Amino acid sequence: MNAFAVAREHVFTFEEYLRIAEHGPTRLEFWEGVILDMAGGSPRHSAICNNIGRILGGHLRGRPCRAYDANLRVRSTVVNRATYADVAVVCGPLERDPADKTGQTVLNPSVLVEVHSPSTVADDCGPKLDCYRTIASVKAIVLVSQDERRIVVHERQPDGRWAETVHTSGIVELAAIDCTLPVDEVYEDLPE
Repeated sequence: MNAFAVAREHVFTFEEYLRIAEHGPTRLEFWEGVILDMAGGSPRHSAICNNIGRILGGHLRGRPCRAYDANLRVRSTVVNRATYADVAVVCGPLERDPADKTGQTVLNPSVLVEVHSPSTVADDCGPKLDCYRTIASVKAIVLVSQDERRIVVHERQPDGRWAETVHTSGIVELAAIDCTLPVDEVYEDLPE
């Protein structure tokens, strides 16, 4: 990810970011006054995201939770960061950010999924993971490697601590939304 050209010169407010993002030709994220230009993913990244969205969407059909693709903006007001998770699951009605008059930013995801590549792994497994943990509604964060069969699930425990499990095969249980992600299906039919 690259900082927007003038981001280091000026600390943007969230409202300024929204005005720029609304009219920009690319997807932009926001982090503590800096606007970040999110480059498009590879065909492999896109296929994995699509597989996960399809699997979760099928499991959640007819239930109070819904899977969304990477066009849903999610914000942590605690760390003042707005991102586009590769897949987000929201349970119940969308809680829209009152700071976003367009209603395009959501504050209450239950599960967030990031598919990472070598260029995004440091953020996805570091600052972005920490950001997602500050969102009170988030029960699970799923980090999926694009280049190897590896899915890491961070689940919020009843006492507030986070537990991590690593999966390279089998079935990934997402207890927070009573769904499963078969590892073989996540990595099914990927382009080389």
